[in-house]
Amino acid sequence: MSNIRRGWVVTSAAFVANFVTFGVLFSFGIFLTPIADSFDTSTGPVAPLFSTAVCFYYLAGAVAGRFSDRVGVRPVVVTGAIFMTIGLIVSARASALWQLYLVYAPLVGSAVGCCYPPMIGTVGRWFEERRTAAISLVLAGVGMGTFVGPIVSRVLIDAWGWRSTLGIYAAFSAVLLGACAIASSDAPTKPDSKQLGLSAILRSKKFLTLYGALILGGPGFYAPLAFYNDHAVSEGIGSQAAALLVGVVGASSVVARLIISALGDRFIPMRQYRLGQLLLLGCLFLWLSAGNSYGLFFLSALFHGVGWAVWFTAAPNVLATWFGVADLGGALGTFYTALGFGALAGPAVLGFVIDSSGYETAIALVIGTSIVAWLVCFFPDRL
Repeated sequence: MSNIRRGWVVTSAAFVANFVTFGVLFSFGIFLTPIADSFDTSTGPVAPLFSTAVCFYYLAGAVAGRFSDRVGVRPVVVTGAIFMTIGLIVSARASALWQLYLVYAPLVGSAVGCCYPPMIGTVGRWFEERRTAAISLVLAGVGMGTFVGPIVSRVLIDAWGWRSTLGIYAAFSAVLLGACAIASSDAPTKPDSKQLGLSAILRSKKFLTLYGALILGGPGFYAPLAFYNDHAVSEGIGSQAAALLVGVVGASSVVARLIISALGDRFIPMRQYRLGQLLLLGCLFLWLSAGNSYGLFFLSALFHGVGWAVWFTAAPNVLATWFGVADLGGALGTFYTALGFGALAGPAVLGFVIDSSGYETAIALVIGTSIVAWLVCFFPDRL
């Protein structure tokens, strides 16, 4: 098999792996109320479970990305498959909320981290001329999982409950992620590839500035994914229509990423990065003004999906342009830990803000942090 064909096989495996892992993780908003009801509590104590899982995802991604750069991608994806399967099976049998924090958050979150940065880094090394197109297709798997996962979760939970749904997801994860591990392989090493070393990359002013901006932007990115469903239901919107909102995020993200893939390397990565953040700000303003209007909720979700695609497709290309691809998995994994901190300070804190002061106050808070994050992103070009 030629290197070009092999590269597209690895890209396809990365698409499926991200479809599975993010489909499970970003369905959490549909599980939120059923889990709270089952343990006789409000959504406040349950919401940080999502944030904690996301933090494990990013922390594991930093380790897994560096490990895959040095050892290879296949053992990392196998580890992710094991984590996901065990985490879902054990979580389905949890008898107390603390057990989900002990099992679901670290294992499911780490499974995502074992598949996302390592596979993007690997795909980035397989391509030169078509790198943007390949990475966009990988990230389309994230969007597709975000679209399909909540819709399927709503149907399964309504029919069999949240515990059985996790069990079903465990079986599918074991099969599909195992197949992705088999299909994954590392690109041939190129002796003239740019190698700065990961430590030099992480100490650079460009990286540190963008990292700080990402911490500030994290709450605004994750808040809609965690709270669209419950906010819409609280405004009188039906549960099926509310569940569709996160699906709209995923679907619009998929379409946008495929368009970006078709356009290829026509965008300046840093300008594309800032445009994505601006679109996410539009999403938050629409969400703040939504009230009981499903149309505004829908439009907000659409902006979120497109902004997410534009922003996150740019991030690997920004780092590859600045620092090369030899350490892309480790650099990207470390970079995304900033979103983990943002996620912890987002849904975790906002769940309690919502319980005490309402959704509008919580949304206004993340609008403020997102504006600052966007402004900070103008500085790396000057460094």
